[in-house]
Amino acid sequence: MFDIDHFKRVNDGFGHLAGDEVIRHVAKVALASLRESDCLGRYGGEEFVAILPEVDAAGAAIAGERMRRAVAEEPALFDGKNIAVTISVGVAEAGPTPRTPESLLGEADDALYLSKANGRNRVSMRAAARATPPS
Repeated sequence: MFDIDHFKRVNDGFGHLAGDEVIRHVAKVALASLRESDCLGRYGGEEFVAILPEVDAAGAAIAGERMRRAVAEEPALFDGKNIAVTISVGVAEAGPTPRTPESLLGEADDALYLSKANGRNRVSMRAAARATPPS
């Protein structure tokens, strides 16, 4: 899961049309950094979720870093102006233990907030609270 850092500043400083363009730009750049088998979707507002099949937590962190770097290196263009943008990323792994989508998203969201708390424009992972497999 990731979101655009300080997105309100984009809307306040450049207007909502620029904000819409920044969202489209970030989605395009992030998607281009992923594999064809990966899926990226807007979760709400300026938040996105990427699903990376057959990738463990370490691989997801690498993919998150690739997205983060790609977005940071390519500013959005709106009305002839470059708008520098960064993202904060939170990584969670589904793993072999059955989990609900809500618990996985919650873990990714917690990790995203770690990225924000530690200065933004970074990738974080929270130690998973895995359920014990049923006996």
